[in-house]
Amino acid sequence: MRALLVLLSAVFMLSGCTKEVKLVSASAAQEPLRVEEEATVELRLSEMELTKYVDADTGIWTEARNAGLIKVFNKILNKDIVIVPVAGMTPLGQMDGAYTQSGLLNTQGDPETGDLVQNFLVSTSFVGDLALGGQIISLEEDRYIAGMHDVLYAMLYQTVPETLPSYVAIAEPVGELGSSFYRVIGMAEIKQLMQDNTVALPKEQGGATGVLCNLEIVVSDREVEAGDRIFLMNVDVAALDPDAVIAQDEPDTVVVLPPHSDTVGEPSEQK
Repeated sequence: MRALLVLLSAVFMLSGCTKEVKLVSASAAQEPLRVEEEATVELRLSEMELTKYVDADTGIWTEARNAGLIKVFNKILNKDIVIVPVAGMTPLGQMDGAYTQSGLLNTQGDPETGDLVQNFLVSTSFVGDLALGGQIISLEEDRYIAGMHDVLYAMLYQTVPETLPSYVAIAEPVGELGSSFYRVIGMAEIKQLMQDNTVALPKEQGGATGVLCNLEIVVSDREVEAGDRIFLMNVDVAALDPDAVIAQDEPDTVVVLPPHSDTVGEPSEQK
């Protein structure tokens, strides 16, 4: 009873913060709730920017995916979601880190700038199922914490995406609520899967085994540390018809600028 009162007190304290906190737990059937979000972006690309890609269509899809995922995951972070991970409750194949593209490119030329313009809908989903995730085991260059664009190493417990690109949500322990709660704090791209490298944690850290991979953080609103959990995300990027009416979500205009010819040395970020 005392433990229950402590837990409820912690929840009420969080609810008093200015930022909304959503607790996402397993349902009565012990199936974790899906976390889903989508966003629209208007991509504007110059012909010069497309020259860095061997194939122009590949460049358009890549730039749309990068811009859309940042917008989508910032929307997720603004919800301040806290999940209770479960193990092996999601049917296989439903949330395996798949990336898909749908729709046909039909870019329009801007008569004033000559830029190619295309609208996209980017959708993501993941569940807090440990069988569809893993955990961060170390950071690059022996750091204690990591932020956006940093590289880190992780293990996937059971499910490994069949192809890349693939993405994961990152969640950190919420100590004030207890050992079962994790807050979603970021997203990372799986840059490399090391299928032949199986790693095992020491027994004092749980003794879990999994496939080694390295990640690059795309978005985060808190520092990432070793021991944080990861969960595979399904991502779909859909090209929208120019005449389609986009409801409920105004598209962000993303202008991709051509690279600078001059090289300027900038000071390295200090942690």
